[in-house]
Amino acid sequence: MCTSALSINLRSYDKEIKEFLGAVLIGSPGGIQYRVHRQKSTNHRDENIHYLCLSKNLKLIGVVGLVDRTDITGKQWLYIRYLHIKGTQYYNRHNKNTALGGDKFASYVQRNPRGSYGGRDQRRSLLQQLLLEHLEEYAQRITASRPLPAYAFVEDKNHQSVSLCKRFGFEKIQEIQTLLFHRFNPSFHTQICVITPEKIHGMRDTLDQFYKVYDAYHTEGLSEQGYFLGYRMDGKWVAIARIMRHWWDVECLPEYYSFLRKWRIDRLPYLRQLIPGRVFHFISTDYFWFEQGYEKCLEQIMEHAIANEKVHTAMIWISEESPHIKVLRESISWGSLNRLGNLGSVSLVKRVFMDNNQQSVKKRIDHNKMGPIFINARDMT
Repeated sequence: MCTSALSINLRSYDKEIKEFLGAVLIGSPGGIQYRVHRQKSTNHRDENIHYLCLSKNLKLIGVVGLVDRTDITGKQWLYIRYLHIKGTQYYNRHNKNTALGGDKFASYVQRNPRGSYGGRDQRRSLLQQLLLEHLEEYAQRITASRPLPAYAFVEDKNHQSVSLCKRFGFEKIQEIQTLLFHRFNPSFHTQICVITPEKIHGMRDTLDQFYKVYDAYHTEGLSEQGYFLGYRMDGKWVAIARIMRHWWDVECLPEYYSFLRKWRIDRLPYLRQLIPGRVFHFISTDYFWFEQGYEKCLEQIMEHAIANEKVHTAMIWISEESPHIKVLRESISWGSLNRLGNLGSVSLVKRVFMDNNQQSVKKRIDHNKMGPIFINARDMT
């Protein structure tokens, strides 16, 4: 039996974390699977994010990204951005140099007797339990006198992630829709122009009013990532949206795309634009706003943006509970890609962390009841 030194600690974003997350294959079997290309320009200092890191022999084997957020009402939230553990690392119960500390380590070993270390699934389960305990400790430190709601997004077909979220005590709350906007030959629109960060700051009240029914609506990093485009009519803005460019290194495609590739139908000129290649470039759209009756202007903003970025696809992630999803579906011509099929269903999962005093009132309050979740596109890409 090999020996190992296991440690768990909080860290800021660094080169090792970047390389670890860059190697993670995202997605689920049967659907699109990809690795996220993380730009050097990505600024992690505009968010209060920490990484709960699990290491074995000083080598990173697990990461949980913890984003401390405060919404516009002053309510605290904990967003779980990354949750990944390499599959079969082994834990040596005899090594007391672990970061758990002596008493806690002894308690952990006592709860997990010798026989529970035998199988691959059991070893993975023990590592998950270690991360869960530290996650709960972290939440306890920042929860103060109020319950701390934590949330994450998980693909429904990614059974390992779904199982891990259940083990961590998260429950499914809402369905999230991925709206795919596509144009073969996108056009520029003269009514659309870039909005400066200063002008966006002046429109904060307008955005706050538009998203007032959403939970976890926040504005940290609003102007630090991407840029805003606006549609101007008769001297006033009637629609705006934040635009960010992304690209994925695609490993596997959904079965209906693979069928087209098998018969080389994807080589036809227009179909090449519909089917993601090894590197899939696209833009995301979030923090959108429009005056009532001008929903169609958002379509022109997205078309202008993909023309400017020389791509063919834009994505919006939105809760099924959103008051805006119906008008978006009905007012915008999304294009061929949205009709062909989405990239897989996603769920919002949530757990509320509470201290011992708060547990006494838990049964009287439905802490999982919430409005439509606000989605920052960075959380999905």
